[in-house]
Amino acid sequence: MQQILIRNFGPIVNQEGTSISLPKVLVLCGEQGTGKSSVAKLISQFSWLEKALVRNDYTILDIAQQDFFLKLSSFHNITGYFKPNTYIKFIGNKYEFLYEKQILSVQVIKEADYVRPQIMYIPAERNLVAALEDASKIQNLPKPIAVFMEEYYNALKNHKNPFKLPLNGYKIAYDDKTNTVWFGDKDFKVKLSEAASGFQSLVPMLIVTENLLLRVKLHADSPKSRSEASFAESSRLEKTIRDILSNENLDEKVRVLMIKELNKSIRNKCLLNVVEEPEQNLYPTSQRTILNELLRINNSIDNNQLVITTHSPYIINYLTLAIKAGMLLSKYGTTHMDSLKEVVPLESTVLPEDVSVYQISSNGEISLLDKYDGLPVDSNILNGALGETNDLFDRLLEIEDSLA
Repeated sequence: MQQILIRNFGPIVNQEGTSISLPKVLVLCGEQGTGKSSVAKLISQFSWLEKALVRNDYTILDIAQQDFFLKLSSFHNITGYFKPNTYIKFIGNKYEFLYEKQILSVQVIKEADYVRPQIMYIPAERNLVAALEDASKIQNLPKPIAVFMEEYYNALKNHKNPFKLPLNGYKIAYDDKTNTVWFGDKDFKVKLSEAASGFQSLVPMLIVTENLLLRVKLHADSPKSRSEASFAESSRLEKTIRDILSNENLDEKVRVLMIKELNKSIRNKCLLNVVEEPEQNLYPTSQRTILNELLRINNSIDNNQLVITTHSPYIINYLTLAIKAGMLLSKYGTTHMDSLKEVVPLESTVLPEDVSVYQISSNGEISLLDKYDGLPVDSNILNGALGETNDLFDRLLEIEDSLA
């Protein structure tokens, strides 16, 4: 199982040295500004770098160069989080990375299988691409948003119209002639840019995730992807990439475009989906529906992985339902299946060993949330915030008594 250990990175201190394991579903929760997104971005970045090494985009010697990892981190805009004593260790499926004393080193993990992932980072700022009628014309966007926007418009063009949403019969339709996204149901339709903010958050997230799943499934089903490329094919690919990188007549943008086109022929066999705040602007029951959709997509392929950052106690509680349903399904099979799927869709159930929830405290410490009988315990940071409201109300009652 992949792991990441982070110390002294931005708000993260982690003096206890807690490593974060990456099972099939990883949830990161904590207060504002504690470093949840920083962890998610590092997981995405190291996973991408591991994939780039496998593809021969870089060599281990390239990565060992001074400031290489720092420059790479500019993609996620986290270069300012590095400190002289920052320590990061990422154990992937093929390589082990160690960032220490401002240098990144790499070791090959022997006899390790590697399943090439499609990696998607879905930022919290995704509303932007739906709130504006033609967001693709905006210049100088942060790179994660620009990449996500590109995937969003690809998904709109690739999906059959209309795209049905898992909420109350709503659907979207894309008019490629006017580049307009329409939102509505059988009784009305408006531009998505005029819809409620919750829909502007969930539509880009769902349609991109669904489109990437379909792309990965298409690759997995093609005859070419059922076996690894031949040695000769791998050698030709490596030589082509090296020629592109070493050609001094090409500027950096041209190199990136050429490698991007070349990599279209490389097959991804699973999806690593990193989602910031899937609950954003959503009513609690809608949060449950969206979480179940993300879990369903994650369950569609064996090696898929889902990483979530959240501020919502509902997400943790609905995830608990999915775990309990998974335990019942595993123990009793299809007995009472109809009753079970009324609570949690069967394709959205998960097992306790496939889920980890980590908390990041206000003082920068990371801890694994305990489980009781396989389920996340109620005493977590998010539920604690709800409980604080009751405590504050009790204090108001005490004040009232003293005034009376």
